[in-house]
Amino acid sequence: MRIKLSCLLSAFIITSLALSANENTQLPIKKVSLFSSGIGYFERAGEVTSSVNLTLPFETSAMDDALKSLIVYDPATNAPIVSYASDNLQKTLSSFKINLSANPSIAQILASLKGAEIEIYAPGKIIGKIIGVETKNILKDGATTQESFLSIFTQNKIELISLKEIVSYAFTDKNISRDLARALDVILNFRQNTKYVNIYLPSSQKRLVSIGYVIPAPVWKTTYRLDLFGKKPFLQGWAIVDNAGDSDWRDVELSLVVGRPASFTQPLYAPYFLSRPILPLSIAGVARARSYDTGFLQDEVSDDYNMAFYETASPAQRMQESVFAKPSAKSAYDVPNSKSAGEQFVFTLKNPVTLERGQSAMFPFVQGDLKARKVSIFTHISQGTNTNPALGAEIINNLELKLPAGAISVYDGDSYAGDALMNFLADGEKRFISYGDDLALIGTVSHSSSVLFEGVKISKGVLSITEKTIYEKTYTIKNNDKIDKNIILEHPFIADTKLVNPIKYAEKTASSYRFEFVSPAGKELKYSVKEERPNTSITRIANMDYANIIAFSTNKNFSKSVKTALQEAAKLMSNLKYQEDSLKRAKNLLQNNINEQERVRKNIEAVGSESTVGKEYVKKLTALDIDIEKTFKQISEIEADIIKAQQVFNDYIEGLEL
Repeated sequence: MRIKLSCLLSAFIITSLALSANENTQLPIKKVSLFSSGIGYFERAGEVTSSVNLTLPFETSAMDDALKSLIVYDPATNAPIVSYASDNLQKTLSSFKINLSANPSIAQILASLKGAEIEIYAPGKIIGKIIGVETKNILKDGATTQESFLSIFTQNKIELISLKEIVSYAFTDKNISRDLARALDVILNFRQNTKYVNIYLPSSQKRLVSIGYVIPAPVWKTTYRLDLFGKKPFLQGWAIVDNAGDSDWRDVELSLVVGRPASFTQPLYAPYFLSRPILPLSIAGVARARSYDTGFLQDEVSDDYNMAFYETASPAQRMQESVFAKPSAKSAYDVPNSKSAGEQFVFTLKNPVTLERGQSAMFPFVQGDLKARKVSIFTHISQGTNTNPALGAEIINNLELKLPAGAISVYDGDSYAGDALMNFLADGEKRFISYGDDLALIGTVSHSSSVLFEGVKISKGVLSITEKTIYEKTYTIKNNDKIDKNIILEHPFIADTKLVNPIKYAEKTASSYRFEFVSPAGKELKYSVKEERPNTSITRIANMDYANIIAFSTNKNFSKSVKTALQEAAKLMSNLKYQEDSLKRAKNLLQNNINEQERVRKNIEAVGSESTVGKEYVKKLTALDIDIEKTFKQISEIEADIIKAQQVFNDYIEGLEL
């Protein structure tokens, strides 16, 4: 059934002015929903008979969240007024006729009130207007001290009165006295950690009103007890709840919420001022500054939409309905009602809770037979060391509810067995927990790796060799117990590998395979895990040197056709290499002849061409010219042969398809 609302948050009138109401009333807390994310939803409710001014106490640190989330439900009014003391002490104090913001002395206060009429007793009564306060050096008993004097104007004369002689002060202006009292009240309230929000609800009707809000609250904590003894393991969960607020809980409906809603704080309590630019006066020749907001076309909203909006249940009512659930059929114990609420899960205690402020309590929130079995868990055994597995259990959440994270005290054989930690466990989810070491089991591991040739391919001058690296770990597990043990082996897998033995695994995590098997009592068991990683090396034959081609042509893993093709490629490369070596030798010879020719020319210039020695040099120079011409021709022929040999080699390797 929907309840028609006469007010919503959008109808609030929020003001910081003082309000006059018939009386201040504090509604009792009726509902509390604690979230595992560190916030709490609180609902206060009660019956009122007329216009009422409700007060809500909050710690200063909770004011921002309270103002952000406040919900008011009153079916008899559509104009609630919410007010509170502003958190701006300096600005508030400076607004009074007596400014106490700088913690002034009496002399400074009087000096700041020049012209105000004051009534003093020193010790006789004197009435006059304040002129100021001045300090003089007074010589007394041979020492100089400073003394303050108040100068006032009384009946056409000025009197100077030492502040030390004044017994009392009084301002004849009642506004000054009232502001002084208000300033002192503001300072007192500011120093108190508890702040009050006033909600004025005008109406003459008798009705039920409620106030809801979200503020920081201690995280409700969970602890479990798991009994593994017997055919049906049993789980019991307890919630630890703290009332750290400013109010007692009396017969409160308590709900415990599992989830992680987005939550943040905004500075709504303290006044926020924006700095504004200083602009020149708008006189002739200076344009006025303007700014324009983005405009949107008006959307047509039907009357049906408005009716649906105002007839929907209030957020507080919707929360009340969402946390209500029938008792769980899975448990015969006095545990909370439970129900999914979107992505969250809510436990609502069946009986009202009474918990005074500053007190904590424990409440059972889940009990039932849990699907579980004992296992021994080997995790990341190190080579060369003996490792005991973790003593653990595999649990499956068959309780048809979500279980929050918490510590588990494990009992086995009517005795405490150890502690475990469990993360959030969804409905139907499986999880392993460990609560000690299984000293009856010992495990070791040995590592090995090998490279296996897979195949070779030649295509369009590219040699592709496919191999795979095989990684093997052999786990040796010795069971010294008298009973068989269920083993969970966590094997850290190697990146980019494929599991080949065993083919299947029980589970896979982000870094490990999980294998499951049984270790026989009193025996030693070996368990092998193999992984392989394929690797293909690609090389252009044209980029190989002769030695590499020869080495590949003799590889015992290659087929006969591939080796024959590589041997032929080696021959062609050998011929090409011979031609290139011949070209190198010819160019060296050419350079030597040119150098010798230059030397002979210099000698001819030195001894003359007509001398006997000179004539011999001329003959030698002629012979060198003939040799150089021959070498030039030889180089041209070799270069042509190289081009031909290179083309033959390229055509051959590009045409291979093996």
